[in-house]
Amino acid sequence: MKYTIHYTLRADGLEGEVIEATVPEEPFSFEAGADEILEDLEEAVKAASVGDKIELLIPADKAYGPEMEGAFVTLPKTQFVDEDGMDESVMAEGEVVVMRDESGEELHGVVIGLTKEEVEVDFNHPLAGIDLHFTVQVMGSSEA
Repeated sequence: MKYTIHYTLRADGLEGEVIEATVPEEPFSFEAGADEILEDLEEAVKAASVGDKIELLIPADKAYGPEMEGAFVTLPKTQFVDEDGMDESVMAEGEVVVMRDESGEELHGVVIGLTKEEVEVDFNHPLAGIDLHFTVQVMGSSEA
């Protein structure tokens, strides 16, 4: 089944900071069972009817998990050298870096600190440790 929704996602409750929202002319569609959205959100949408409005709080541990200390990594700046020299594009706080782990899996991290010799990177999911509050309007459903 394919579902179409409008939603607003807030951090830590109804009055929290808006993280993401659809706009009227661009609803979000997903196919049930395709692991496109959080399981609790999918189940809530599937249980609703077209036209229903849903308020749903998903605790951090059921969303993207807690922030993990082991996901904070300090790397030598020499890790960011390519054939043209130092990759200065990752040498600012807030920049996203893409690296691969031992198995070749792509990892995305955010630069959170810099020293003369090192770069501190947070490889946690950006929403780790955050309770997620969804306000959802079910716009439609159809066979996939």
